[in-house]
Amino acid sequence: MTSWALGGSTVPPFMLAATRAALVLIPMGVFLFRPLPNQFLRLLFVCFCVGPLHLGLLYTGLQTAPASGASIISQALIPMATLLSVVWLKEQIGWKRSLAILGALIGVVVMIYEPGALSFDIGLIYILCAYAALAVGTVAIRRVRDVDWRVYVAWTAVVVLLIGSGASLLFETNHVKVWSVDKVPLLIAATYAAISVSIIAHGQYFRLLQTYAVNLVVPLNIMVTVFASILGVLLLGEVLYPRYLVGAVLILPCVWFIARRGTPASAESNE
Repeated sequence: MTSWALGGSTVPPFMLAATRAALVLIPMGVFLFRPLPNQFLRLLFVCFCVGPLHLGLLYTGLQTAPASGASIISQALIPMATLLSVVWLKEQIGWKRSLAILGALIGVVVMIYEPGALSFDIGLIYILCAYAALAVGTVAIRRVRDVDWRVYVAWTAVVVLLIGSGASLLFETNHVKVWSVDKVPLLIAATYAAISVSIIAHGQYFRLLQTYAVNLVVPLNIMVTVFASILGVLLLGEVLYPRYLVGAVLILPCVWFIARRGTPASAESNE
């Protein structure tokens, strides 16, 4: 949805991010009035990494990067976040889970790889940096304790709105023209991202990362590729390529193994 809005219209990335954040605050703004968490600065650091830094780089990259190449690059989140969790949080992975993560990553590449998809495009560099920022924020979440996920979503929206609006005013032009010409794709993409991604997906992602180890939660993102491929076939009439089936056969048992071995992270890993 985001790629469609940015690639097929004049919608600039920071304007889209700021609009998305403003829509998030309509239902979630009430949670800003709760007492500030004890670890508020840590929370703001997480909000900055997963909010304006990640979204700004991601939306900039999606303006030119091919969708299939961007999907492959996005999987870099898993090894980056996993390695950071080992170094920063001293989490233990084990060779069996490492093999399961590797097998799932191979399945993703098989499922979504298209010849020429990874030809050089500066947009892919931006996307890689975007997921590096998300990896840092993902690991940092484990050090933010006793914060309601709704408070996290609300403050992330505030940070995105402030920085995204400022960046849009400084680096982007023709805001009135964009609103008059491409208001529909802007609002559709921003509303979808605000509700489905920021409030539902990111909110529950934050909650899970406060409970479970990073190296358990992050690999489950691989299932997004499986669901996206299935929905593309069922709803959009896309071709069911053999690589979809081969990739799913690799991904599903690996993700099941990762999830089956998962246990709640100890409190000490948050310290």
